[in-house]
Amino acid sequence: MAELLTTLSVIGLLAALAAPSLGAWLQERRLIAFNNALAGDLQRARGEAARAMRSVVMCTQGTGLACGGQAAWEGGWLVFEDPDGDRDCTDANGNGLCDADNGRLLRVQPALPTGITLRKTGTPADRMRFTNTGATPFFNHRYTFCDSRGASAARGLVLANTGRIRLANAGDALTCP
Repeated sequence: MAELLTTLSVIGLLAALAAPSLGAWLQERRLIAFNNALAGDLQRARGEAARAMRSVVMCTQGTGLACGGQAAWEGGWLVFEDPDGDRDCTDANGNGLCDADNGRLLRVQPALPTGITLRKTGTPADRMRFTNTGATPFFNHRYTFCDSRGASAARGLVLANTGRIRLANAGDALTCP
C-alpha cells in the first residue's frame, strides 16, 4: 500500500510540473495551425487570381456571408472572385456567388476561438486584393496572430506585393492589440 501511495504521489508531482509547459505547447501549436490555415487561404486566393486571370479578394467577414469592414480578422474572413473590381461581396441567398457581380465565393473561414486575435497591417486593413497576375498592389502586408501570451508569442505572415508569402521572423516586429 505504501508503494502505491508513493507511486501516485510521484505521478501527481510529475503531472503538476508538466501541466504548465503542456498548456504553453498547446497554445503555440494552436497559433501555428491558424497561421498555416491563413497561409493556405492566401495561397489559394493568389493561385486562383492567376489561374482565372481576375482579381480575388480576402475580406473580414461581417454579418452573414458579407464583407464586414472591420480591421479585426478573428471574426472570420471570405475569399471571393471580384469580377467588377469593387472588392466587396455579399451572398445574401447563400448560393456561393456574390450578389452584385456573380463572383464565386471560394472560401469562408469561420470565426477564430475566443482569445485569439488576428490583425493585418497595410491599407486597407479589412481586405486584401490579388490582381489577375497574383500580385498584391502597393505595399507589403503583415498578418499577426496573438493570444493571451502577447507579442512575445505572436505568429505571423508577411505578404509581399509580388504575392509571395513567408513566415514572419524576429525582425518583423509583430505587435498585438
